[in-house]
Amino acid sequence: MRVILVAAVILGLAVSGAQAASPSSLAPAAVRLEARQMFAEIIAFPTVEGRGAVPAMAAYLAGQMRTAGFSPGDIQIQPLGETASLIVRYRGRPGSPKKPVLFLAHMDVVDASQADWGRDPWTLAEVDGSLYGRGVVDNKYGVLTIAQAFMRLKREGFVPDRDLVLIFTGDEETSATTAQSVAPQFKDAAYAVNSDAGGGYLPSDGGKAAYAAQVAEKTYATFEITARNSGGHSSAPRADNAIYKLSTALLKVGAYRFPARWNSVTLASFAQTAPEVGGELGAALARFVAKPGDPDALAVIDRNPALANEIRTTCVATRLRAGHAENALPVAATGTVNCRIFPGETVAQTRIALAEVMMDADLEISVLGNPLESDFSAVPEELNAALSQVISLRAPGLKPSPYMEAGATDGLYFRAAGIPTIGAGPLFLTDTVDNNYHGNNERLTVTQFNEGLDHYYLLIKALAGGRSARPVR
Repeated sequence: MRVILVAAVILGLAVSGAQAASPSSLAPAAVRLEARQMFAEIIAFPTVEGRGAVPAMAAYLAGQMRTAGFSPGDIQIQPLGETASLIVRYRGRPGSPKKPVLFLAHMDVVDASQADWGRDPWTLAEVDGSLYGRGVVDNKYGVLTIAQAFMRLKREGFVPDRDLVLIFTGDEETSATTAQSVAPQFKDAAYAVNSDAGGGYLPSDGGKAAYAAQVAEKTYATFEITARNSGGHSSAPRADNAIYKLSTALLKVGAYRFPARWNSVTLASFAQTAPEVGGELGAALARFVAKPGDPDALAVIDRNPALANEIRTTCVATRLRAGHAENALPVAATGTVNCRIFPGETVAQTRIALAEVMMDADLEISVLGNPLESDFSAVPEELNAALSQVISLRAPGLKPSPYMEAGATDGLYFRAAGIPTIGAGPLFLTDTVDNNYHGNNERLTVTQFNEGLDHYYLLIKALAGGRSARPVR
């Protein structure tokens, strides 16, 4: 789960006027009990690459959906190699002209070692008010809360005003082949709500809370840079040593800063952040909004890495390989450069920029894989209104703000398929708890667990029920 919010949140600053307070725990006790039992079940599936556990988890969830009242014909498990996707269609009012809305999560997780954790990462454990287990944050909590919302509403007899589609993918943490396979099947969707991005922030110092909705992701692209020559004996060094040529080129890449870029998301985020930040940085953000690209404002913004990386493409060397013997000159040296490309820029443009920066026509530059490009998504007005209702219930006075993420989720592939995708995760994080997702002893407090259970339940009622979000006890 990427909850890297707007730059203001990264800085521990506020983007709205709501005072920080623990969001209300709205879910009834029976819902919390069932959710906790389901959570233990899904954490127990080691859904990592190479272990083939994703189809089993999908089958378990499909069974839960059938028990809640969904027709077997509306539940699909789509196998793909060792993994799979789960798709559940919640039928809306017959004859509704409204397009379907998708709800996204991923069932797979990053691997974990019992030796490193000091406990079994595939057994949900509660210790000192926190739940431990691989995926408790990224992204099995998203899976749980969406599944629970569908099940709870179905049992209540709720009929949405359009079809809702649950889509759980199976390899977001690795190749994302399931998302790439499923997304084109739903090009008729109005938009998608992604549980694997966005979310809230509660500062511990009593400051102001924030909630950010992810509307864009940088394109993920990796390039290989290779220097070659005929090599030779190490006793006869040559000026065009492949390692030196490659090193020179990579140092130039490291020193290069891509031009600043912005879009409506950037400007909206800066406009909301500037008054709360105050001081020199707040003034610079306000100037940047008034005059995008203003060099004096940019100079101040660039002194903060979190903000600087949000307004430009970034490329960084990540791997090296070279040489074939200790007493021979290398015939080839290759470096891997990973780029996070600003929405609207292309992979081809980035490749050209790297070539111009390195200024060595003899270098080979190749693109690994088939990176997808996607632009930002405007937040649909009805979704913004519904999300605002839910967030205000959880933290009175708080409103969602848009942000762009430097990382990547399955949302990238749905946007690339032409489906606007908004990250609206269920969690409020805080600076007092290190959730450590992807790391050892990934954790989620029991309070955070309980407080987010109503998130999608209320959002769906507000979005597709034609009425205000209110919990049913």
